[in-house]
Amino acid sequence: MTKAWGRWPRLWPGEGSARAFTRATFYAPDIVLLGLFAAVLQGCALPERDEAKRLKPICFTMLKTRTCVPGPSPKSLDAAKVRNLALRPDAGRVVIVRARDGDVQGLVPLGLNGQPLESLIPYSVVAVDVSPGLHEVRIQEGVDATIPLELRAGDVVVLEVRRRGRYGKRFDLVRLSRQEGRALIDESRILRALDRTVPSPTKTGGEGTVP
Repeated sequence: MTKAWGRWPRLWPGEGSARAFTRATFYAPDIVLLGLFAAVLQGCALPERDEAKRLKPICFTMLKTRTCVPGPSPKSLDAAKVRNLALRPDAGRVVIVRARDGDVQGLVPLGLNGQPLESLIPYSVVAVDVSPGLHEVRIQEGVDATIPLELRAGDVVVLEVRRRGRYGKRFDLVRLSRQEGRALIDESRILRALDRTVPSPTKTGGEGTVP
């Protein structure tokens, strides 16, 4: 019995413990306020961190080589539609992929209808929706790397950016079958899903959406 009661002072404080308990009770509102203040600060910091993460550059790294473009990537739903080569009923879609083995450095700037479009890093994809009609996709640094496309609403065309030689500085545009395109796209990062059904010649890049 004595041994059992020896534990009870932990539950029934003496005079000194009672004073400590009173002080703790008195300062409890201050502790609660501090907790609420910390929670508010943390809540304010979250959007800033999310925005910084969203705008973080998108990079491809191989050994000491690092090639980047500005963020953000498209929303996950839009990226999934691009990856699955989903069509758009009211527009044509051009999907441009760069994912050839050995092509692991440098940017490839693309153009659409005489205007800058985006740049591809290795193992990446850019998709652009355009109004039905005749369009021209090109690599900005190669006058011979040009493909004219006549697109109808609902068309989906896959183009590959292919480096000439293992270390060449020039590229070609090659039209791929749906099956060939899917195989390369599956290995790549979706950089952009752009809407150019309404021309915007003074703007390049951006998140865009895929309906």
